[in-house]
Amino acid sequence: MAEELFTFTEKPVSNYLIAGWRRQWSNGGRISSGLPRYLIDKNSGRQIGQMTDYVNQMCYPFQVAGTHDAFRPSAAFHEGLPSASMTRQNAFYEIGNGLLVFLGEEPWYRLDIYAEAFFEAIKELGIQQTVAVEGVNGPAPPDLERRITCVYSQPHMRAQLERHGVQFSSYGSRGRQGPTIGMALVSVAHYEYPDVQMFRMGAMAPMYPFMTSNNNQVGITQDHRAYYDILRRLRSLFKIEMDLSELEELGTREGRELLENLERLGTTNNEAKQIIDQVRLDYQYTPYVEPVELDPALDQALENILRDIPEAEQEP
Repeated sequence: MAEELFTFTEKPVSNYLIAGWRRQWSNGGRISSGLPRYLIDKNSGRQIGQMTDYVNQMCYPFQVAGTHDAFRPSAAFHEGLPSASMTRQNAFYEIGNGLLVFLGEEPWYRLDIYAEAFFEAIKELGIQQTVAVEGVNGPAPPDLERRITCVYSQPHMRAQLERHGVQFSSYGSRGRQGPTIGMALVSVAHYEYPDVQMFRMGAMAPMYPFMTSNNNQVGITQDHRAYYDILRRLRSLFKIEMDLSELEELGTREGRELLENLERLGTTNNEAKQIIDQVRLDYQYTPYVEPVELDPALDQALENILRDIPEAEQEP
């Protein structure tokens, strides 16, 4: 008998899903874990389902030697008595406006089981498009737009995506490179779930090769500007209403603070200044201008006007 892979308490009518993962490799700027959590908290998201204990048992270790509790399932007690069962977080939330959010934990084993649970769940929910959000840390000017890279599962998706300021990734084409969980699921969707449309948006969160007095690397650990630059693209792609003013303000403030720190560092350390200046010189991104969708009737009217304009007479 086939094992149950997921359960739902309800299945709201939804068109789109934003997915991210905690405890995963590609979580620079806490984009993969933090952006979904931000949306859940901001919109009072309701959990509507989750992957089952079977997935949890098959896809995760209890612990990894030397890591203390980093990979153990969560547990809770109240005055000595267990108050919550040991769980993994692979849950679906509704946040309104036809949008669902998935927040999970990157699987350690049996990607085939995890992918089957993920894709069969979104198919049962009737999702039209799914996006995985991820991040990497790297040298990027904190006051500029984040570079957004993209991979996608089906060829026909490219025309829509390329209108939204993304750079299509050729990751792994020059030699072996292991995929992120988002990339892996896009690849599985391409080869095994041709009826599923999934893409991954990744952003570079500013991080420089300098250390603070507290032995922390100089950068933005939770990159709200990256949240903003990803979500304004998704807002347009999915044609949904979403107030991003708070993220824009947070991102601007964080970027300004890091920029001021880098400028101070550059005034006292010439080698650091050279690195900071070179980062700005080398940085490349695709500026995002939200596409304007013309009403079909207006579009036709403009076409008629242009067609009826007489051609200019040829000069002798």
